[in-house]
Amino acid sequence: MVEQKIMEIDNSHLSSYIKYFDNVLLEKTNNNFLKICKNAKAFDDATIVGFKGNNNNQIVKKVRDTKVWALTNTYKETSYTNIHWCNLLYSAFMFNSEKYLSSFHPDRWQKVQMQDLQVLKYEVGGHYKFHVDHSASIPRTLSFIYLVNDDYEGGELVFSRPDYSVETTIEKKKNRLIIWPSNFLFPHTVKPVTKGVRYSVVGWAL
Repeated sequence: MVEQKIMEIDNSHLSSYIKYFDNVLLEKTNNNFLKICKNAKAFDDATIVGFKGNNNNQIVKKVRDTKVWALTNTYKETSYTNIHWCNLLYSAFMFNSEKYLSSFHPDRWQKVQMQDLQVLKYEVGGHYKFHVDHSASIPRTLSFIYLVNDDYEGGELVFSRPDYSVETTIEKKKNRLIIWPSNFLFPHTVKPVTKGVRYSVVGWAL
């Protein structure tokens, strides 16, 4: 039986859906947040959701080796520092998500809702192998990475085509927010850090 294709899609066009926004925060605010990250004591080993079909969170360092600090503004949160940065970054992510979506369909885009915000700390050797952010257990729509600093080596954010034939590296620059669709068309990786510490904030929207 001959495969019937409804539409030919040039995979190179997928890169147009990966956008970045610079100077997301005031420079002073970014510097203050970096100090908070360096002094934070709340980092734990990051888990993986849905690894090898298991929907339970697992720590598998050969796949993902990083530390995570969850930001939250719920009534159970007792840290005003956490609440402050959660609200500030939430607003910044939402503001830029609207710019992202409206750039494709100015008259028809629908607002998304942030689901989660996490600060990630990649020390030397820290990495995350190729993966996508959408799964059956967590159906995400948009993914966000905010680069807090750039004074480290390695740790590049790299996207590939769905067939892993071509890779594209995002230039690392502090105070930069990268947004892209969470689905299977956008596998990405964080290369191992070779020097220094990489701080970033990740978020996902439904």
